[in-house]
Amino acid sequence: MSQPALPARLVDRPALTARLDAAAGHKVVVVKAGPGWGKTTSVAAWAATRRACWLSAGDTSLDRLSRGLLRALRQRLPRLPVELITSQADAVADLVCGLLDVHLDEPLVLVVDDAGALDGDGARLIEALCLRSPELFSLVLLTRGELGFALPADLCELDSRELAFTGEEVAALVGADAAGVVRARTAGWPAAVTLYREALSSGCAVPQEDGGDVLVRLAASVLAGEPEPVRELLRAIALLGRVSIALCVALGFTDARETLPELTRRGLLSGDRPEWSVLEPIGELLRRDTGGEEVRHRAAVFCERTGAHAEALRHLVEAKRWDLVAQLLLRRDEQIVAAGGADAVLEALEHLEIDDQRLHLVQGFARQHKGDWLGALHSYEQASGKVLRPCLAWRMGQLHALTGQPERAVDLFERTVFDDVASLDEVRLLSLAVRWFRETGRHAEARKLAGRCELAARRCGGHAAKAWSSKAFGFLAAHDGDRVAFEMHYGQAADGARRSGNRMLELTIRTERAWFLAAETSPADALAELGEVVVLGRQAGLVEPDCHHTRALANTRLGRFDAALTDADKAGWGVKGLVIRAEVHRRRGEPGQAQAFLDEALAIPGADPLRILAKATLARVLASENPATARELADEAVADAENLRMWQVPALLARGWVALLAGDRERAREDAAAARALAGRRGDRAGLADALQLAAGTSEKPAVALLAEAAMVWQAAGDEVGALTAKLASARLTGVDVPRFEDELRGHGVRTDVPMADVLGTGLPRTARIAVRTLGGFQVLRDGVPVPGALWQSKKARDLLKILAANRGRPVPRPQLVDLLWPDDLSDRTANRLSVLLSTLRNVLSVSADAEPLVATRDTVALDLSLVDLDVAAFFTTANAALVAHRRNDPAAHRLLIDADELYLGEFLAEEPYEQWAIQAREEVRGRHTAVLRALAQVPDPEQQVGYLTRLLELDPYDESAHVRLVKALRAAGRHGEARRRYEVYLGQMNEIGVRPTEPDLFGRPVLQVS
Repeated sequence: MSQPALPARLVDRPALTARLDAAAGHKVVVVKAGPGWGKTTSVAAWAATRRACWLSAGDTSLDRLSRGLLRALRQRLPRLPVELITSQADAVADLVCGLLDVHLDEPLVLVVDDAGALDGDGARLIEALCLRSPELFSLVLLTRGELGFALPADLCELDSRELAFTGEEVAALVGADAAGVVRARTAGWPAAVTLYREALSSGCAVPQEDGGDVLVRLAASVLAGEPEPVRELLRAIALLGRVSIALCVALGFTDARETLPELTRRGLLSGDRPEWSVLEPIGELLRRDTGGEEVRHRAAVFCERTGAHAEALRHLVEAKRWDLVAQLLLRRDEQIVAAGGADAVLEALEHLEIDDQRLHLVQGFARQHKGDWLGALHSYEQASGKVLRPCLAWRMGQLHALTGQPERAVDLFERTVFDDVASLDEVRLLSLAVRWFRETGRHAEARKLAGRCELAARRCGGHAAKAWSSKAFGFLAAHDGDRVAFEMHYGQAADGARRSGNRMLELTIRTERAWFLAAETSPADALAELGEVVVLGRQAGLVEPDCHHTRALANTRLGRFDAALTDADKAGWGVKGLVIRAEVHRRRGEPGQAQAFLDEALAIPGADPLRILAKATLARVLASENPATARELADEAVADAENLRMWQVPALLARGWVALLAGDRERAREDAAAARALAGRRGDRAGLADALQLAAGTSEKPAVALLAEAAMVWQAAGDEVGALTAKLASARLTGVDVPRFEDELRGHGVRTDVPMADVLGTGLPRTARIAVRTLGGFQVLRDGVPVPGALWQSKKARDLLKILAANRGRPVPRPQLVDLLWPDDLSDRTANRLSVLLSTLRNVLSVSADAEPLVATRDTVALDLSLVDLDVAAFFTTANAALVAHRRNDPAAHRLLIDADELYLGEFLAEEPYEQWAIQAREEVRGRHTAVLRALAQVPDPEQQVGYLTRLLELDPYDESAHVRLVKALRAAGRHGEARRRYEVYLGQMNEIGVRPTEPDLFGRPVLQVS
């Protein structure tokens, strides 16, 4: 039979063509789908441009089928005989396979249309061709259902999912405007899409609900060929909308596990595990049947039993079983709302006569979830009687707390009448009350309530009660800064909620834990926790603003400002969102925008503890332009923080920075120390880093060291912007790399020239006016200009400065200085000579009357490194920080190691080769630089390894490990000739010191004998 004629208007289907091309690499391709899915048309369009022949299996007798087979093959192989003289299927198959083996010299595809209709000898013939035909021969079998014969292992199957029109293909047929509706209603069913096209071409509008008589007739014709059990299954699925295998089994369709995938392949169902739905317009036709209440009721029972409470409500509402709807809402309202069903709950309640006060609680909870605070409060008031019970008190109290009025929540709690028998409502109320009392400064009472909650949970019993009790203790531990207890109690709370099956409670607990992690200890862990919460809550419908607030705070503390603002916009415009936005703009150096958000936050009535953070942040923003107001706000923030014992670190830091900007260094120093100690106890890395920066502005010790430590802490906290800020502050002290760090911060959207109460805006000196260079040559600079030689007056003054530089700010006893400067002079005149040298050195180093770079007492002399930029001291500070970070596998280690390496410009005081004090210092510097190079040589790139290892061997030519690693790195980099030369050097160096090489056969040659 010749290939079927193609329609006049044929849609180009490149994706399906590619899929068929890929499938054709198999011995057999089965294309299975129900009527109307375009099997024949699609495969015919593909076969028209391939070396293929076509066989229709409409007549299943062996004689007619074998003649049709030969006619089809002769279209491509004309030398084949016209007919075969045999009446056995196997014999026909053997003859055809033999002929193909002789005549085939390139691939040939046989398309067998309607192969599912074959049985008997016809089926055996096609089976034999599938199993025994030559390698260059393959088959494409088109069928509506299962095939009645065996198939080879080299098989590929396509079904209705591949045959369905894509959105672009539907648009090509019906136009872009109608494509969305048509695709949604047909799932790409080609026959239905074609009928829509015909309706549209005749001027009809796109059907929105009713597919039209033509589509209904199409659906009816498809269903007519299905057995009654299949139609009953399809009718149940159409009524329910979507089903799982387990639900179908519960409804009595015991073979659903096999039937659902098969009906999907045939195009009667859409979807895949875990859910299926009936293809439209078949579903429309099936839903026209009256009845179905019993199916919906049974489905509701199954859904509630399996935790799909929102689905259970949907089925009961559609069945109009209002008595059962009311019972379900009283049992499962929280779970339904958590699953995103607040609207469904409110709509269901509109159909009920609310004669049970508990339904008002259900209504209030749903309204509260949607943010309708006034409506929720009205519902709760309707539910209240003369006595306030825990079941109502916790709902109303939670509503007041959410609106920033914890004092009203406390008042409700104190008016509550508790029952003699402990209930989960009582446990929940006590747990929530712990927070309300804690946030109103009643700490002792909050702790007592936690104890009451624990006792009530024991009397009540159950995992949910235990979860609420553990949550209360976790909340207290978080505010106490007890990280061990915090993790223990919140872990127990989440576990209890999970065991109770209350997904909403579990996600609420984990979201609350994430907020505390974001606020203090670990914002990165907070984001990871929220990632899990979102995945777990996707089906449970977690209240999104809480997640967005926490994610915004975490991103702010990680310096990811754009992401933080995106999440804050999604979270809304309450106090939380406004304060987080303000903090982003403060850290970006945008005080105007920060102030606008903070003014709005503080204008919102209520006693939200976040007002402490708002005041602290606003104080830092205003400190430059309005120091009096800033000081007042900072003092209020500290007082409130001490009263509530919340946000104490940011409050102390705000007061300290404001004081520093106003010139009150003593106040700033005290607040820096207090904040540093408190942040360290609480594990607040961001607070600790900022406290170190504040200390750098007030300390008598070198600020560079404190800023380097701050940069490490920021880096450990995952805040790249914080680390760059500390590095820029340090660079401004040393005058090194200032443009580089400013450019990097600008790349993060941060302005570096705004006067605010922070490390960049408090007026730290931009550069040290005296610089002493000892690495790679000795030089002294004042305000960037070398000191002229005539100013020294004597070489001994230079030697004195070198000795002090070798001690890097450590006090040196005067007698030791005398011994080093005049080792052979035992007279009493040396003390006076030292005093003269000190006076000379003061003149050399002096740049202002109020800055004394020499710290001289009766017993010792030292350099004040807060006024002198000493390169060797900066090298040791950076190298030590880098090596510590490297040992801890800190991500910032590599950058710090590079910084240390760049600071090493050469040997320490190389012009003093014989002085013992210089030799000792030089060896110490060299050893530290060697350690830095060893750490840098661990980079994965062999080319970079070569550079570091070469420099390492320049410092120590007998370092065997470095030699071996260099040879291996050169070979890994493909530099084999250089690797062999370095290998010879390695053997020679080891021979020179009489050491047998540990790896003598890197190039498969004998070891040099040790002389």
